[in-house]
Amino acid sequence: MASVTVIEAETVKTLVSSIDHKLTALSADTSCSYPSCIYRVPEKPRKANEAAYTPRLVSIGPLHHKSGQLRGMESYKLRCLRNFLKRSVVGLVELAWFVAGCESIVRGCYEDTINLNQEEFLEVILLDGIFIVELFLRNCFPDLKEGSDIIFINRWMRSDLLHDMLLLENQLPIIVTEGLLNYVDNSFRRGMTLHHLAYDFFKDVGKTGILPMAKHCYNARHFVEFLLLLHTPVPLYRKRLAMKFQYTRSATELQQAGVKFRCAEGNKCLFNVAFTEGELMLPNLIVNEWTETFFRNIIAFEQCGYHSKDITSYVMLMDSLINTPEDVVLLENHRIIINDLGETKVVAELFNNLYKEVVTETDDFYFAQLCDDLNAYSKDPFHEFKSKWFRWRRMLSRDYFSNPWSSISVLAASVLLILTLIQTVCSILQVK
Repeated sequence: MASVTVIEAETVKTLVSSIDHKLTALSADTSCSYPSCIYRVPEKPRKANEAAYTPRLVSIGPLHHKSGQLRGMESYKLRCLRNFLKRSVVGLVELAWFVAGCESIVRGCYEDTINLNQEEFLEVILLDGIFIVELFLRNCFPDLKEGSDIIFINRWMRSDLLHDMLLLENQLPIIVTEGLLNYVDNSFRRGMTLHHLAYDFFKDVGKTGILPMAKHCYNARHFVEFLLLLHTPVPLYRKRLAMKFQYTRSATELQQAGVKFRCAEGNKCLFNVAFTEGELMLPNLIVNEWTETFFRNIIAFEQCGYHSKDITSYVMLMDSLINTPEDVVLLENHRIIINDLGETKVVAELFNNLYKEVVTETDDFYFAQLCDDLNAYSKDPFHEFKSKWFRWRRMLSRDYFSNPWSSISVLAASVLLILTLIQTVCSILQVK
């Protein structure tokens, strides 16, 4: 073997040093109970709607910390720290030691590379964690707000902030915010847990404000997962999934085939869907300015390796039911969709575009059996004939009876046809 030159030896030394540095940067605790759970949204879904994954007002965590357009909120975070220290049972030194103790766990939660040194990273954890705690406390207890708190007196800032808190890339592990909340004097937090404060903050998102908070919600590692767990069935009661399926027909097509629609009574979760004796029961959903951001980021989280695809399944079902604005109107008439966006076309486009560029596994589809049942019902000969009759009748109504003049024309043509037929019969009888 040829002898190693001085230049080659230096190259090897530099290589080893570089790899050692990268190994040292990895989380020291590889057995940590907080494996990666905060991800960069994949490129394909991001291209479908960049704005639904990008913070508008505030950066939470390290992934968007250096975004120039978000730097304006850093002074607000410092004011939050100042107020937090007035409510805290410990001082700044103890808080700094707390976040330093969380560093390896928190780093392990982010799948992407964090381009911050240790001091910068710990400052982000501390300020962003305290910002969230202060935000939740002020939201829940109005007497804690400062007189000129711009976030709460400016509606568009409140809307943008809620949008930013729903983003997968804009999350901080709950272990940090929960630990910081524990340092707040109980006279200020009044016995409220972080999860109850989060529930109150996100009450206008999805069905959060009317759903009970089950025990498994406390297993959430960040707020996107908290909302996912809140909106999905308890694991104990999961339905058996079918391996093969076809998406069902649209709402209007099902109605034409004889399917009746009914809104589930009470405050039912998104998965309280049933089809029995020709009636499809669906829970209601308020569609508002946060609906798309909410669904897109939960779908992104599920697609990045989460163990189930339940919210993705719900969106797929709704997309199958909604093809046109007429489908939206039908669901609105039955109070299944409560439209706060205004135009039915906007709602239809929202559901039609939500899971574009998403890889779908058929064996993960929660509503496979439901779709099979609906397809079997609408495709049997009687309901197939009923559907065709409905479409034919609607075509006549649209093309020939849409206004009085066309109706008169059809009526006159019909009378003329009948008279002609009578005349022909009479002529035949006279010949005989």
